[in-house]
Amino acid sequence: MNKVLLILMLQMGATSLIAQNYKFGKVSEEELKEEFNPLDSTANATILYSSEKIHYEYTRDRGFFKIQEVHKRIKIYNKEGFRWASKEIAMYDKNTSTKDVMLNLKGETYNLLEGKVVGSKLKKSGIFEEETNKYWAKTKFTLPNVKVGSVIEYKYRISSPLNMIIDDALLQELIPVKKLDYQVRVPEFYNFKTYYNPQSILKPQIVTSSKRKNVQVTWTEQDWSLGGKRNKYERNIDYKEVIYTVSEENIPALKQEIYVSNLNNYRSKLSFELASTKSFNMDFKSYSSDWNSITKVIYDNQYFGGQLNKVNYFKKDIDALMNGGVATNAKVPTIFEFVKSKIKWNDFYGVYSNEGVRKAYEAGEGSVSDINLMLIAMLRYVGVKANPILVSTKSNGIPLFATRQGFNYVICGVEEQNEVVFLDATEKFAAINTLPERALNWQGRLIREHGSSSWVSLFPKENSVTTTMLSVNLNEELIFNGKLRSQKTDYFASNYRNKYTGLANEDLIKNFSKDKGEIEISNLEVKNEKNMFKPILQSYEFAYEDGVEEIGNEVYVDPLLFLTNTENIFNQEERKYNIDFNFPRTQKTIVSITIPEGYKVKSVPEGVRLAMSDELGDYSFLVKQNGSKVQVSQTLKVNFPIVPASYYPELKEVYKKLVQKNAEKIVLEKI
Repeated sequence: MNKVLLILMLQMGATSLIAQNYKFGKVSEEELKEEFNPLDSTANATILYSSEKIHYEYTRDRGFFKIQEVHKRIKIYNKEGFRWASKEIAMYDKNTSTKDVMLNLKGETYNLLEGKVVGSKLKKSGIFEEETNKYWAKTKFTLPNVKVGSVIEYKYRISSPLNMIIDDALLQELIPVKKLDYQVRVPEFYNFKTYYNPQSILKPQIVTSSKRKNVQVTWTEQDWSLGGKRNKYERNIDYKEVIYTVSEENIPALKQEIYVSNLNNYRSKLSFELASTKSFNMDFKSYSSDWNSITKVIYDNQYFGGQLNKVNYFKKDIDALMNGGVATNAKVPTIFEFVKSKIKWNDFYGVYSNEGVRKAYEAGEGSVSDINLMLIAMLRYVGVKANPILVSTKSNGIPLFATRQGFNYVICGVEEQNEVVFLDATEKFAAINTLPERALNWQGRLIREHGSSSWVSLFPKENSVTTTMLSVNLNEELIFNGKLRSQKTDYFASNYRNKYTGLANEDLIKNFSKDKGEIEISNLEVKNEKNMFKPILQSYEFAYEDGVEEIGNEVYVDPLLFLTNTENIFNQEERKYNIDFNFPRTQKTIVSITIPEGYKVKSVPEGVRLAMSDELGDYSFLVKQNGSKVQVSQTLKVNFPIVPASYYPELKEVYKKLVQKNAEKIVLEKI
């Protein structure tokens, strides 16, 4: 035992000595020989060193501008770690004079060959630039000659005009970080507030300090007493530079857990909000704001609220659509379906229209804002009370403070009878009040025509339901013959349409037969695939040869046949993050089995009912026997889209009991 501890201590000591020289290119033989991370042997790669430094420089022609310096050194342990050898860097790219500029990008891959450290440099031919939209571009590269055991390294500087924006400091990654150095130096003319991610468990210490700096500034002023003559002035400005520093070692990886829609929501990070600015002449301007003023600024923008007032481009088509009169309750679905069929989503997010809704309408393609702002304008045109709702998608996270950058998506809200009905026309099979799961992120900000705004919950209020019924005969050869009928509503129906609509029957049968053992499916029928106002109805006949075992005079039958759940998806001892089911749900399964002549029922599984606290959900498994028929009924309900991690033990117990009951058998015996 003592020997083992000694070895571990020596390993840990050796680890702390590795890679102490962080100068670019000074990769050690020890780093290349390391086969796994001693603190996390499951890691595919480890960031040996992560350095990010942000400071401000001043020139007479540009004023203050921001410099970001990044240096990463990463150890690759296996092929799954190769993904860390590729990098995408977002670059602001509004125009030639106002854009981010990449400086001094270099990279190298190091391998150990015959006891020597050999480097392979990143070449210019391996660096690519790609336009994202009219405001942003990407610089992309992949380091060469990466192998299992390689160490990769890259370094770059970005000069940016976005001096009033500091991106989030990401203090945690999907792989471990052995050494992290992060520093931001800000002149006192920009006053930032800092926020930790409240959902993160890990909160590294931030050290704040300051120092004095000096800069020579030049400006001109008009002297109206001399007829407007412009005078040039110069002087030295002494100012304070505020310094934020984070220095940490052995930061654990951000580990994925099942039913976490965006792991980044739980990442340890530091956010910066611009609170105020002041000029060299001490002119003060406050940027601290609330959500009402933020949403008003967005609404007043010509590429947002300005687009809602444009009607001429669609007036003729909507008048024709409404020709002859359309009932009030049919206006919303009629126009909703029209927009979905008329405009294709180009996969671009954003709250502002890129080129204007008219161009999107004429092109038949547009961004999410083009499509849904257009939908709102059309609904208002026919007298429907429709308003935009600003949303932060799951991939964008939850805004920590009032900021225009907090939103990246817009949907339509129709106010009817003291409730808001949600519409998003970006998806071909979208249904009313069934938003794409990417948009089901807590709450959105509804903006009304007169300028007021309020939060609205985006979570579905009703459970989506899937009901599956099997009517089965077990014949004397112990083969099941039966029929399956199922009904799916709301999000279950939406997910089915997105996955299966358009597939041929033979392809559907292949999908439905997958992982079900020895089964033959025939006479498949699906209804309402393209009718978003009705549930999906599905039926098929089947012959099933698994799920039954004969031992002596007894026959053991799986009560749910090929619908049996054999694995508890919640098998972790502990849970760190909330469980995001996306939508509340009810899943019902009813199986009616007729046993063959010459057999009788010896025993059936006992029924069980479990209820979680605070009406979070429940589970029931019930069995009824009546002569030669056995009916098994299983229902699982989760009544909230998100289950807090504190309820995980209860949820885990429910799924554990579900798997246990599914494993129990109906026992038949020969007469």
